[in-house]
Amino acid sequence: MSKVNTRIPLQGGYANEIWKVRHDNHWLIEKNYRIPVGIPNPMYPNLPDHEARVLAHLSGTGIAPEFVSYTAARGRSLAQVTYEFVVGTTWAKGVSDVAQLLSKVHRATPPRGIRRLHNSATRARQHGDSMIANVRSPQANELRKLRPSHAAGPSHAPLTLVHTDCGPGNLLRTRAGLVLIDWQCPGIGDPVEDLACFLSPAMMILYNCAPHSFLTSEKFLASYPDANVVKRYRRDAASWHYRIAAYCIWRVKSLARSAPLVSSTYQRAAAAELELLRGLQ
Repeated sequence: MSKVNTRIPLQGGYANEIWKVRHDNHWLIEKNYRIPVGIPNPMYPNLPDHEARVLAHLSGTGIAPEFVSYTAARGRSLAQVTYEFVVGTTWAKGVSDVAQLLSKVHRATPPRGIRRLHNSATRARQHGDSMIANVRSPQANELRKLRPSHAAGPSHAPLTLVHTDCGPGNLLRTRAGLVLIDWQCPGIGDPVEDLACFLSPAMMILYNCAPHSFLTSEKFLASYPDANVVKRYRRDAASWHYRIAAYCIWRVKSLARSAPLVSSTYQRAAAAELELLRGLQ
């Protein structure tokens, strides 16, 4: 039977408790899912069973950490997902290999039993509308003025596995290449959602990175292998970034009292996404 020798708490687990645990001669990650309190997150829900399904499904691909075990929540015990510790450094630069990694994710057959996402620009805009429906602030008012008015068509590509939170903090550079971690809210939808997430200036700020330049964004899109997905992103970018801006503005309000410093970070992130939207008009 495996023996636990060392337990080290890791930083960066805003929603959950994350431990680096040494079992005999190798390191594992144990993610203990906290029980949600208050209003559920409208974009990034905490779904331990979905993470476990995806990690088990992707085992051996090199796309994600290697799955070890899953224990569902029972009574007062938290749900726990355990997977192999990935030796690497957090992504800081280089977008071509990110595009290649996301393409591998999107080409993988999705596992059964994970959620369906907003799979068109129209639904992305509607989701954004719902997140700011009850928010009254200068940023929310500006976003309403920037709401994309064109009736972009639905997704025409087959629905794919989508990570949904592929910001720089969830990308690890290893000797074997990039690995995507933190699969707590995956789904089946339009891969454009992941492209918008990685290119989002708000998401870069939330992970303490500078937003992509125009040239870097173009290099990323040129490196993504599926021209139809890139074409759809260019057509529908305003709707997906509208949704991200709406989420940031929702977070500004929802965290204003409980976590004012985090709320101010989301306010800066929302400002950056609004600036991008003005350029897409």
